[in-house]
Amino acid sequence: MSIKQVLTIIILSVVAITMTACGFNPPKDNPATDASIYGNGGMEVRKGDYVYFINGFYGIDDVDSESNKYGNAVRGAIYRTKLVDGTFQFDEDGNLKNCDVIVPKIVGYEFGSFYIYDDYIYYATPNNEKDKYGELQKNLVDIYRCDIDGDNNKKIYTTTSEYSEVSFNVAKIKTGDKSYSTFVMIKDGAQLLTFEFVKGKDQGKTVICEENVSSVAWLQQENYVVGSDAVENLDEVNKCIYFTETKTNSSKLSSYNLITGETKVLSDDNLTTYTLKGLKNDSIYYEKKINDNTFFASNTLVGGFGSSEKIMYYNSYTNYYIMEENWSYQGGVIATNDSGTYFVKFGESGDNNRQTISNTIGYDILFVNGSKIYARNDSAQIYVIDLTDSTFTAKEILTSEVAGKSDGSKYVDFDGTYIIYYGENKVDDVSYYYTHFVDLNEVDENDLYVDKFVGKYAEGEEPAEEE
Repeated sequence: MSIKQVLTIIILSVVAITMTACGFNPPKDNPATDASIYGNGGMEVRKGDYVYFINGFYGIDDVDSESNKYGNAVRGAIYRTKLVDGTFQFDEDGNLKNCDVIVPKIVGYEFGSFYIYDDYIYYATPNNEKDKYGELQKNLVDIYRCDIDGDNNKKIYTTTSEYSEVSFNVAKIKTGDKSYSTFVMIKDGAQLLTFEFVKGKDQGKTVICEENVSSVAWLQQENYVVGSDAVENLDEVNKCIYFTETKTNSSKLSSYNLITGETKVLSDDNLTTYTLKGLKNDSIYYEKKINDNTFFASNTLVGGFGSSEKIMYYNSYTNYYIMEENWSYQGGVIATNDSGTYFVKFGESGDNNRQTISNTIGYDILFVNGSKIYARNDSAQIYVIDLTDSTFTAKEILTSEVAGKSDGSKYVDFDGTYIIYYGENKVDDVSYYYTHFVDLNEVDENDLYVDKFVGKYAEGEEPAEEE
């Protein structure tokens, strides 16, 4: 045996030992490349029969270099299990079977989310490097990509801004008759940039705008079904990123076409300030301030910006939830502030058609399924409000007594079948939050949904056994 062969064997042995020591070995069984994907961009993603999920919440204040060192993370890491006949499999002790760690880094934190396309996972995690003063730069965001089994973990980008000033999105778009690209889109403070991947290969970074970017709106591709009309015939308006640039007393609104690389100015009148709120239903949604008056409006982009603006609210609100428009229920925009929750249907004006869901409670809108709003108020419980019920009565939906993490709708997810949330587990008066799933197809004798802990506890964070 040659010296080169001996050295190769030693190196491979060291790598194998290192991977074992850090507690991570890629699983061999994986979903098909073209399997359907549901729930991208949140706490959980389903691909085929596999469920990938963030295993609980790890607050940024508690993150240190050791807790987020690759291989150390349990709470907050990405795990995976395989459904059997569409259901989770538990052993006799109530533990999830075949629960494998896929990304042993902290993804479940204030900025945590991930996406799956083809055979790759894209995720955000706190930066784990120190500055020249020895301070951990955990408020910066690292964007990574790894294989679907967690192998080949590679950093794509590190932000220069803290996570509160960062937005992150991934979408796969058809670029030709038989060609597709996956775009990683990042708003890094006042800078807007993208990375393009073709057949898994990084095509490099494109800086769309270097400074003054104040807001963005882009396609939210939660579901990706290979061969579907939504994928094959994506409207041109959804192949663009829309963004605003701050000026002295106004803002410039532009679009950037991901396919052609062309930037177009949509509005720049030196009088109007736009704050983008979303891209949905082939329309762009925004707050528009002019002459000290602020409105919430939508604009259908198919005919060109400005051709069909519709003012939906004649004042400003703290939060907006833009529903999907479909045949089963028309939908609209839900607006909330500290003192109330309101609803305006698509195509209507807020002045005469605003419906009051509550004039005392500003609900935290979690998600909408058809005509049903799932929301929280000041408590951690989840409520449902049916928009077809003129009383807009909020009803509890869970049997669980587990307290959910309630400070932010981003800590609840929905993939069309499961509600996913972080539930509290107290150990010696210390609260740890782990992932719970609620199957909307399963109810108890009181017609309430049943929640289940899904995942693995870190050492020392297991719940006390009942006596």
